[in-house]
Amino acid sequence: MLSLINLGLKQKKPIKKGTSILFGGIVGLAIRLSTSATDLRSFVEFNSEVFMLVLLPQIIFESGYNMRRKAFFKNASSFLLLAFVGTLISMFVISFGLMLFVKIKWVSVPLSPRDCLIFGSLISATDPVSVLAIFTELKVHRDLFMNVFGESVMNDAIAIVLVQTFLKFHKSSELTAVFVFKSIGMFLGVFLGSIAIGSFFGFLTSLLLKHTKIRDFPLLESTVTFLIAWISFFIPEEINLSGIASILFCGIINAHYTFNNMSEHSQHLTKEWIHLTAYVSENFIFIYLGLAAFSYSQLFKWELIVLSLLLCLISRFFNVYPLVWVINKFKPIKHKFQQKEQFVLWFAGLRGAIAFALTLMLEGEHGHIIMTTTLTIVFFTVFVLGGLTQPVLKKLDLAFKDEDEPLYKQKKKTRFLEFDRKYLKPFFTHKKYGEDELKALTTKSYTTPVVKQVNTYHEFNDDSWKVNIGNETINADLRSENEYDTELEDF
Repeated sequence: MLSLINLGLKQKKPIKKGTSILFGGIVGLAIRLSTSATDLRSFVEFNSEVFMLVLLPQIIFESGYNMRRKAFFKNASSFLLLAFVGTLISMFVISFGLMLFVKIKWVSVPLSPRDCLIFGSLISATDPVSVLAIFTELKVHRDLFMNVFGESVMNDAIAIVLVQTFLKFHKSSELTAVFVFKSIGMFLGVFLGSIAIGSFFGFLTSLLLKHTKIRDFPLLESTVTFLIAWISFFIPEEINLSGIASILFCGIINAHYTFNNMSEHSQHLTKEWIHLTAYVSENFIFIYLGLAAFSYSQLFKWELIVLSLLLCLISRFFNVYPLVWVINKFKPIKHKFQQKEQFVLWFAGLRGAIAFALTLMLEGEHGHIIMTTTLTIVFFTVFVLGGLTQPVLKKLDLAFKDEDEPLYKQKKKTRFLEFDRKYLKPFFTHKKYGEDELKALTTKSYTTPVVKQVNTYHEFNDDSWKVNIGNETINADLRSENEYDTELEDF
């Protein structure tokens, strides 16, 4: 039914998440009008563990697995800074802002420092799905797209780890220097340990597929890849680390290395299956968000809602503009973020499914109030900011034009990419022809036919191409070789 609604509103792609919310709201309202309060509660109540252990891992894993490798490496330094430092800035601005408002009695709810830190962490999780949909439709420059997308993916994992860290403290914990340093230590230990476990299982999957004949059984190959990813989630959860951070990096490693060892059928099957499960999970969360809004009795504290929304906008400003100023100091002139692009980065800080899902981990009256506040902020950002994104982009003239260069050039190779090309890729994947080998082959008498074949194949598969030269077949991986699809004309 939801798919039919989306098809009917096809000309407005960005509101598909809004459609999910509205659909859930209609169902929730119908339930509210047709059942008693007791029956209603039992009918729509959802276990938060299902969100954290079933739905969120699939969304996070898909984000890592389907991340564009070329754009990832090119923009990694900028969006990692925005994600790590920016999320911490956002969390501190919102948390300490709320503590101040509580102290001066602008907020009637007596939130503890722990409550403020938890709320500041979960509301810092951005979810710019609507914005990215418009970016795709208007063909906004992929550097801008990747920074918004990459920041969101990493930011979600960081926000989740922060919330899980603060939940471990006692409700009455006072905000002291010991508390702050202990929180930072726990966060770094959990996050780095989770990254290590996720990366280990990603590399393990790659070596398993490389050194066995499992590629002869595509269904089994895809199943093993998927199951090992889930193992990388549950092991950290069992040892009090973050399964979310672990499965994110497992997805990134799988995409960069394991993908190259799969059979062609398994590549397509795995990618589509992961995308499908994430799509269903995310829409389920948005539907439940609408369901909760209309079926539960909400505890609205309007002064808290208004001040929290204001803090979200202010924290996003301090998240984006100072850090982009630092990033621009190290970027070439033609790749610096312009003022209008910085404004879009600030504007794209929507809140969504992740922030709402994290509120389900909270208990008591304060937890209920935080959930209501989060719901209201999510609705405002999805419908108001998300709805205004397209006219804002057109007004700022950021849509792609025919005369624009279709692909940015990246002549400079980073040290990591050189190390990756020479050592990591040959060790973890079946060795493929690199850029130098392709160039050497294409400088011979069959240069033009090769380029023609490459371009023809590239139209059908955005991730890799296969070139047949006489009796020789060359496989080149776009997802891992950063320069290939940006330097075709150099052939």
